[in-house]
Amino acid sequence: MKDRFPTIASIVILVGLVIGTWFAAEYAQRAVQLDAAAKQTHEPDSWGKTMIMLRTNETGLPISRIEGDYMEHFPDDDSYDIVSPRAISIKPDQPTLVGTSRMATVLDDGNRVVMKKDAVVIRLASETTDPMNVSSEEITLLMDEDVAYTDLPAIAVRNRSTLKGIGMRYDNKTGELKVLDSTDVEIAPRARQEQPPATETQP
Repeated sequence: MKDRFPTIASIVILVGLVIGTWFAAEYAQRAVQLDAAAKQTHEPDSWGKTMIMLRTNETGLPISRIEGDYMEHFPDDDSYDIVSPRAISIKPDQPTLVGTSRMATVLDDGNRVVMKKDAVVIRLASETTDPMNVSSEEITLLMDEDVAYTDLPAIAVRNRSTLKGIGMRYDNKTGELKVLDSTDVEIAPRARQEQPPATETQP
């Protein structure tokens, strides 16, 4: 019996240590207050002056360029806010499209550009098209599709013709300007004989 006593005592001590360690771990886990996961807020993580974002096609040719005086990057949605932006679509065999405003938000890796405050989109003249500009408080540019649209009141001007409406969509590939709700149209006599400035769609 004396030979077994040290063995039994060792087993009892080990069992006691295991039970004590388990209770200590449970108590520590309950006593420590775990911080809740930090919420990701819309705060900039980087900024810079005189920024330029150039996008190319699969052959390496530039198809769009976005530039501005100052930019901030927001990691929560991977967007950029730009001061005094200038967005340019320079696709081959299509008229050059230029968008300007006082502010802009760039999303979707540079494909979607929301021009804000005094937004103007200008189609430069080409061999087959006349110059045209569309102005509104906010205009969204889809650089890949080469489309500009707004749901707000807008004014389109081409030569001496003016079209006012609420909700406009211009497709630079087809040259078609659609107006959801036309409020006023002024077409110069010469322009009326050549080509109307836009088409109106009924809601």
